[in-house]
Amino acid sequence: MATDLGQALEHAGGNGQRSEGVNIQTFLASLATAVIVFAVEFLLFLLLKGKLTRIYQPRTYLVPDRERTKPSPPGLISWIGPVFRTSSSEFIQKCGLDAYFFLRYLRMLLKIFLPLGCIVLPVLLPLNKVDGKDRNFKNATGTGDTWNVTGLDQLAWGNVAPEHVQRYWAHLIMAVIVIVYVCAIFFDELKGYIRLRQAYLTSPQHRLRASATTVLVTAIPDSWLSVEALESLYDVFPGGIRNIWINRNFDDLNEKVKQRDALALKLESAETDLIIRCKKAQLKQAKAAAKKTGLSAKEVEGKQKQATDEQALQLAAGGGISSGDPHQAHTLNQILHRDVHGKHRAEPGEPKRRKPFDPAVEAVGMVGQGVGKLGRSVLGTLKRVEGDVDGTLTRSGGYIPDAGTTAPLQHRAPNADTNNAEPPDPWRPSNDSITPSIENGNAASMNENGAPSNAPRSRSNSKPRRPFWKSRVSSNYSKASNRTEPDEFPLTAPEDPVEGEASNEERSHNDEKQKGKELKGRREGDEVEGEEYPVAYNEDFDSEDYGEPLWKKYIREKDRDTMRLPIFGISWMPSLWLIGKKVDTIDYCRKEVARLNLEIEIDQQHPEKFPLMNSAFIQFNHQVAAHMACQAVSHHLPKQMAPRIVEISPDDVIWDNMSIKWWERYLRTFGILTIVCAMVVGWAFPVAFTGLLSQLSYLENAFTWLSWISKLPDWLISAIQGILPPLFLAILMALLPLILRFLCRAQGLHTGMAIELTVQNYFFAFLFVQLFLVVAISSSFSTIIDNVTNVTSWPELLAQNIPSSSNYFFSYMILQALSVSAGALVQIVGLFSWFILAPLLDNTARKKWGRTTNLNQMQWGTFFPVYTTLASIGLIYCVISPLILVFNIITFGLFWFVYRYNTLYVTKFRFDTGGLLFPRAINQLFTGLYVMELSLIGLFFLVRDVDGNVACEGQAICMIVVLILTIGYQILLNEAFSPLIRYLPITLEDDAVRRDEEFSRAQRARLGFPEEDQTDTIEHQLAEREHQEHEADRRAHEIELKNIEACSGRRASTQTGTLQNSRHHSWADRSSKTRSKYFGTPSSGSVPTLQRVREKIAHDAEAQGSPTGNVGHALFAGIHDELEDLTPDERDQLTQRAFQHDALRAKRPVIWIPRDDLGVSDDEIYRTQRFSKHIWISNEYQALDGKCRTIFSRSPPDFSEVDLIQL
Repeated sequence: MATDLGQALEHAGGNGQRSEGVNIQTFLASLATAVIVFAVEFLLFLLLKGKLTRIYQPRTYLVPDRERTKPSPPGLISWIGPVFRTSSSEFIQKCGLDAYFFLRYLRMLLKIFLPLGCIVLPVLLPLNKVDGKDRNFKNATGTGDTWNVTGLDQLAWGNVAPEHVQRYWAHLIMAVIVIVYVCAIFFDELKGYIRLRQAYLTSPQHRLRASATTVLVTAIPDSWLSVEALESLYDVFPGGIRNIWINRNFDDLNEKVKQRDALALKLESAETDLIIRCKKAQLKQAKAAAKKTGLSAKEVEGKQKQATDEQALQLAAGGGISSGDPHQAHTLNQILHRDVHGKHRAEPGEPKRRKPFDPAVEAVGMVGQGVGKLGRSVLGTLKRVEGDVDGTLTRSGGYIPDAGTTAPLQHRAPNADTNNAEPPDPWRPSNDSITPSIENGNAASMNENGAPSNAPRSRSNSKPRRPFWKSRVSSNYSKASNRTEPDEFPLTAPEDPVEGEASNEERSHNDEKQKGKELKGRREGDEVEGEEYPVAYNEDFDSEDYGEPLWKKYIREKDRDTMRLPIFGISWMPSLWLIGKKVDTIDYCRKEVARLNLEIEIDQQHPEKFPLMNSAFIQFNHQVAAHMACQAVSHHLPKQMAPRIVEISPDDVIWDNMSIKWWERYLRTFGILTIVCAMVVGWAFPVAFTGLLSQLSYLENAFTWLSWISKLPDWLISAIQGILPPLFLAILMALLPLILRFLCRAQGLHTGMAIELTVQNYFFAFLFVQLFLVVAISSSFSTIIDNVTNVTSWPELLAQNIPSSSNYFFSYMILQALSVSAGALVQIVGLFSWFILAPLLDNTARKKWGRTTNLNQMQWGTFFPVYTTLASIGLIYCVISPLILVFNIITFGLFWFVYRYNTLYVTKFRFDTGGLLFPRAINQLFTGLYVMELSLIGLFFLVRDVDGNVACEGQAICMIVVLILTIGYQILLNEAFSPLIRYLPITLEDDAVRRDEEFSRAQRARLGFPEEDQTDTIEHQLAEREHQEHEADRRAHEIELKNIEACSGRRASTQTGTLQNSRHHSWADRSSKTRSKYFGTPSSGSVPTLQRVREKIAHDAEAQGSPTGNVGHALFAGIHDELEDLTPDERDQLTQRAFQHDALRAKRPVIWIPRDDLGVSDDEIYRTQRFSKHIWISNEYQALDGKCRTIFSRSPPDFSEVDLIQL
């Protein structure tokens, strides 16, 4: 059996060699197929581009203003112009450096292959073809079929006859030209990369970001793990330190947050399904009742649908009710309009109630303007849209535009938090929540100046004091009466209670009867001896007389959603079908969400009880100081306080890897490398199995127990051979990136971008081995394994196998160029997601909103290597089979155009490495050069003249020398550029500071504020006066020295003295004592606040008018994420929040359910509030239409615009 299996695997390898000698007719047939596929997909794109803006132009309205591009012009040709005309600076501003350098990488490949095609093809193609071996060479020599050269191989290396071996000198010259030219391009591109990256990193807009001046220091010894120690160590760098955050291990809290969020989504889905089932049951009952009156079913259904749709529009456009809103900050105003003690500073005209939704999501309706038209003009199978609601649903996936063009102030139902007292603090829960406020003793998480901080002043942890809730909740609360306060449960019961449900008067009477009685179950807020947290919900809720729930009027209890608990009761174990306890989803999730909400919010207010990590974030006042801190040796022991990383986005941090020790990271890296190497070699076996599925007849002959295959119908055999192999191969290739990213995360990398950089290395190694070596080198895997350890056999192995595989890569590249590029343009995955997956999976408004607003993200780690591998194959074959240059030019030309369009109009870029993938991809291209040189060395040694002697020893020796020089060149290239690839030199800082000052003046002028010199502080004015006095003394001193001294050495000392005099007033010294204003007093009133800035910007935008007219504002209209519009104090406040652990920043999620005309939704909110105050549930701006589909007019209530800001 093992032998048969091994032979089967051997039979599945070496696809490239099977294409040897393919005739031109066969190649043209495959080319015609690819052209037809390209034409069909491109035509489909032209037809749909203007109709489905959500899929083909989402970046024109579904991103913040600073990233938004102008809409693509309509028409068949006019849209092409902007793709070419967009400037590099605008492209970088909209898309970032990674996207720009990816397109520059494709352009660099065109710069390589286009000139080489013009030089190599006219020289080598005639030399290979004229008087070559061709078809009749075997008859002239009598050596058999080995020398028969047919098809496209007549244009390649192997067609040169033994009589003309001197022609191989031309191949050597062309090879040297290729290598020298490619190396020159690499140098020029790296130099341009350094220049552009430095200009971008030192631009004023980028230097405003906290990531530009913040360094992550890892593996910090315990003796240095305090704010004082780190400050004394790193304050030697110019400009001094602004902030220090010492990280804490919030793994336990983070697990609670993940569990809470997952359960909240389940609860939201179950509540939505409950309301939908009730509505469907009510419609069914109404239809049955109408039939009894003699009306037709169609007439009844039409009237019901019209009435329900009209009411749904009103419900979705109006405010519903909400309970358990903790009033956490979701907007910039709420975060920034706070004093240093955490109190909200209400600006004039600001409403006292939190604005629960993002205004102006009306342009979500642009999701696919005319998807209805698509159905009529393209597919022709969709029925005519009936009614405005149905049409809007089809276009926008559940979104309906609000009634007005601008969002009015929200009308909210009475809430436990709504009163006429002072506005609530947006960073603390409301009074009905048990979560503490900062005023109630949050000193444990405050530093000495009132700012929240998880960084201790010393290594020792003080004992946590008595929890806040123990001072607020009476110790004998469980024995208290059941009488409620007037504002404790303000939500009213449904207007039409069902039979058996108590009315308001009856409920009040029952509440009075319960007065003075002890409850059997524990009440919300009770302290339990031996437990860390108080009770989160009323355990005797079911036994209390709140009446029958309204849903029982329409459905039975068994119709509610149920779920299986994890097996063995362990939270991390999976829940399996028929295994585990079966529970009601709503009841179980309510209890768990309430409990976890309370525990999370208590833990967030007491970060000091969590252990310290061995890492910290240090923010400097100047960018150059951060880069110097990364390059300097911080500790006297090896691997301590290293690595140090700069340019880290706070949202990109992987907090789970922050406490890994250096030796643990080494062990993990070694283990992951071993696994990846095994995968690179072993992945060929499952791929081979997929190939065997296309050869069932061979399997039947190889394995006797598979003889039953021949009994299958022919159509089934054809289906298996045609569908299963590509399906299984697609699944395998889709799993590989997921596996690699999981391994890189387990390796201990600190950021998502670091993972992408590492995945780039692993994925390129995988593709080069699997896509090139396994396909091209041999007809069996065993041949590769046998020769991999014998280095001296590599040139011969490459020379014997590579030329015969060239035709395979011709077909592969042209298929990639035509079918894949057109597929990327037509967005096949996006169409499938929107029209197939969305109707099947999106059963809640949140899912519909997420699918509408979440754009495609580019994962660069698995994107760059694909084109690096194709380019490496092109370099390998450019001399051996020069015709491949034509396919390289077509491939990279099409991909450059397609991805330039997609990056401008389709793809969103959240995080950015600053272009670091570009130089790594260039280094990987050297792999193609080395394999080409090794192949040519082997080929030159294999060339024989008419007498059978080695004819090209000289060429082979020359290639050996060129190979050695290439290795040396790469070493020198990396040595020269490596320090500049990641870090900035000191020489750029003076110019950068000058540009910062110019940018600041221009920004103040744009916003209409006084010039900076009118608001200078006394200290700065005194410093300027002192500087002028020193300058006068310096000039007088120079004049005196010129008259007395003639020695150049003394003049040199004069220059030294000048430097010393002026040094005290450089940009570094002026900010050396600067600390974060968040730790000090509030900023001066003369500093422009965000509110004034926004009023200025809003006024300008209103004057210009909305470009979308009545269609509505774009989703991000009114959301301001421009850092330059914020004051330093306000940016500091955002930074303080950004570099806290994810678990510490997690907010209470809202259970967002649809509002219905039956009152079931309102009843569920009412009962949830009675059950627990620690569940935020709302039905605002969401409803059910006549077909029981969720519709919404605003973003979810817990949507936070602060998360859009890139710090």
